[in-house]
Amino acid sequence: MSQRTLTLYLINAGVDPANIVRPGADHHSITFVGTRAEFYVKVGDPHPPPWVSFFRNIGLDLTAVQVMSTSAVLVVPASRRLFAITFGFGRLLLQPGVADDRFGLRVTLNAVNHTQIRSVDRLTLDSPAPHSQIQASRAANIGDFGINIDQDLLRAVMGNPRDEALGKRLTGKDALRTTGPFTILDLPAILRRFLAESRKTEYRDHFPWVDNVQEVKSPTVREALDEILVDRLRSDDIDGIWLAVPERVDWQTIEGFAYSSAPSADRHADLHLRTFLSTFRDPAALTVDSLKHRRVYVISSENDATIEEWPAYQCLYAELTHAGAQYLLNSGMWYNVDATFRDRIERTFQRVPQRSVDLPTAQTNEAEPEYNRRAARMNGFALMDQRLIRYPDRNNPIEFCDLYTDTQELIHVKHYGGSSTLSHHFAQGVTSGTLFAQDPGFRRAVNARLPASHQIQRPANPLTRGAYTITYAIISGSAKPLNIPFFSKVTLSHATKVLNGLGYTTQLAKIAVV
Repeated sequence: MSQRTLTLYLINAGVDPANIVRPGADHHSITFVGTRAEFYVKVGDPHPPPWVSFFRNIGLDLTAVQVMSTSAVLVVPASRRLFAITFGFGRLLLQPGVADDRFGLRVTLNAVNHTQIRSVDRLTLDSPAPHSQIQASRAANIGDFGINIDQDLLRAVMGNPRDEALGKRLTGKDALRTTGPFTILDLPAILRRFLAESRKTEYRDHFPWVDNVQEVKSPTVREALDEILVDRLRSDDIDGIWLAVPERVDWQTIEGFAYSSAPSADRHADLHLRTFLSTFRDPAALTVDSLKHRRVYVISSENDATIEEWPAYQCLYAELTHAGAQYLLNSGMWYNVDATFRDRIERTFQRVPQRSVDLPTAQTNEAEPEYNRRAARMNGFALMDQRLIRYPDRNNPIEFCDLYTDTQELIHVKHYGGSSTLSHHFAQGVTSGTLFAQDPGFRRAVNARLPASHQIQRPANPLTRGAYTITYAIISGSAKPLNIPFFSKVTLSHATKVLNGLGYTTQLAKIAVV
């Protein structure tokens, strides 16, 4: 019997069957044994395929070459739930938010053999290249894909099911794709099997971290979260909400920030939520749309021109509770965070020691390189900022640290920013710290860049455990104790775990601004 691939969506409970499919599709009824299904078909207008234009202007008549797109959805009841099976471009006929956005992933994780994974699709939080798909040349264990259980959000999995009656291969995301010798008469029974698989929790035995963080895909939930956010902002209840630079920037080129493109607009040394909110004369005028249309402008220190701009909504970071669940807004995306995972990360953050001696304060509008040069002069630190280590075993040069002390402390300095900015800051410390601890050749290369007063006595010898300290210093104008976005806390948790394992002492430092 020939193999057929089916794409299945589980319709959310309570959705009116009349609202599953967008209006405009032809409607037919199909009767199965003991049940009834609805079939929707939409046929597009004939049109020439895109490649026909390649033959234009050479006298070749291809007007008869026409194609048309077809979309179809079969809505089938099973075990008091509704399923949508899509064909062609049928997924485009479904109304947004009507389907369970984790059905396919749950079924696949429950049904596949955890040693028979073929590919994973992951989103790495706060990574410069966050989305990646990893395929194995042969079936492999999930651990072979290099998943970081704290930082990677699993979006899709393909694998071989333990029971071949479920299909030869399963791919799970929001929808479930299954390949097998299916006929239309098999549907009621196979849908009941998939529904049962989706209700199991066995996946937590091998994938317990999958529920740590989930992207919120439901338009209804996102709208509810946006409304809570706006209500909080209108009432000036901004605890757990702040404004921050959403991506890495070169602070040396920045004069300041503005909340209007007008030349007369006030300039600000940093982003502050309350200052931004003061630009709304009427708090009631603040809406989700206004947050998405209002811009934050980055002003050049060289020519007073705008060199970057973002929607204000993208610069907002928020932590809030809705319907008993925890949610985070980060870089314009909402995420649902498991409470147990959140509490573990918060405890880890609170345990990171604070530097016992304050670092020199930063001046308003002072760029990181300027601060580092001044701090080095004032305290007798070795200035390592921008003194890159070009090491043969690395494709890219490495910055050892920004400041190095005569007490063997590596200080990494960064202006406060959004989670991607700080996460990159922490990751840089892990990269240089790992090389410095494990590679004598790198230590010799570092020594060649250090002044004689700070050089390592025996760079070929392994590091003594506890002899070196890595300090993550963050320049912040806030009067409150240092707090950072949740996803940066996740990255910091991973960084301290790695660095402590290598024998370093790790600590945080807040650099005040005067």
